[in-house]
Parts: sequence; C-alpha cells; structure tokens
Amino acid sequence: MKDEIDSLPQEPDACEIKTPKDHRIMFKALENPMRRKIVKSIGVFGKTRKEILKDLGISESQLKFQLDFLVKECYAELDGEKCRLNAKGLQELLANIK
Repeated sequence: MKDEIDSLPQEPDACEIKTPKDHRIMFKALENPMRRKIVKSIGVFGKTRKEILKDLGISESQLKFQLDFLVKECYAELDGEKCRLNAKGLQELLANIK
C-alpha cells in the first residue's frame, strides 16, 4: 500500500499549471506597455525598486501597482527592495518582449 502512495504523481506547483486562464493572464501582462517596460527593466538579473524608478521615470504608486500584479500572478518575486523575475516571468514574459 505504501508503494502505491509513493508512486502517485506529485501535484504541480501552483505557479506551474498551464490553463487557458494562465494564457489570458500572460497576454494581460504583456499587453500593458508599462508592465512590459518594468519587466524589461528588471531583466534577467533583477533590480531594486529605486533602479527601476530611475530607469523608467515613473511614480512609486505605478511601480507598486504593476509589481503587485506580477507577484500575484507568479511572474516576479520581491526580496526586500530587490525585484526579480522568476522562471515563469523569464520564460513567459521577458522572452516575449522585444
């Protein structure tokens, strides 16, 4: 019995599930020009909030609103002041922005 339980497939991480809703959210993320600029600014290595604000010349409230969306939808992570795209953000957003 124990072997049967161990052989059950693991549930995927909530941020890895691909559904039609996930695709709509990805397109919603990409259709917003400010969000695209923020994703591009964060890039592969990440940046602090101050660096992004300086790069883009936007208000703190604009940045907070867009970062909240990216974090909520599992595209980015915040570590104190440092903003980073996670694997999903790199593959689905940054890779599709020119």
